[in-house]
Amino acid sequence: MDILGEILKQVLAGAQQQQPQPQQRAPQPRAPQQHAPQQQGRAPQGGPPEGMPSPDDLSEIFKQIFGGGQAEKLPDVVRQFEEKGLRDQVDSWVRTGPNKPVDRRQIEDVFGSREIDELARRKNIDREQLAEVLSRYIPKIIDELTPSGQLEPRRR
Repeated sequence: MDILGEILKQVLAGAQQQQPQPQQRAPQPRAPQQHAPQQQGRAPQGGPPEGMPSPDDLSEIFKQIFGGGQAEKLPDVVRQFEEKGLRDQVDSWVRTGPNKPVDRRQIEDVFGSREIDELARRKNIDREQLAEVLSRYIPKIIDELTPSGQLEPRRR
């Protein structure tokens, strides 16, 4: 069973529901044969903005970070945050209750600029946007992986 995959689906679905929807404007009449200019740097409707990871890319990235579908590296990831002075934040994610935020610079410090650069390069996404996305989702994922409020030993 792919525990991480299921959690990612829930987290990403929840994030999409929380995003504000663009306001619908009444269509403006156009003169015949007039076309709206193409906006560069935007993804086709329905896809992620240019430079942002797709849900499939995110799934692969998080599986790499957490050690596959069973999140075998969860204790190691938690330890990385603790070693970088973020014990309060990571404790809030593991325990029940509100999650304390982490910013993209802290994510880069925990995983290292080289690792973030490599993940971004492999998926052809912007490294700063990747770090921002990781800072948004890692607390939620760790929270979901620890429903009892504590790290549970991995069963083999």
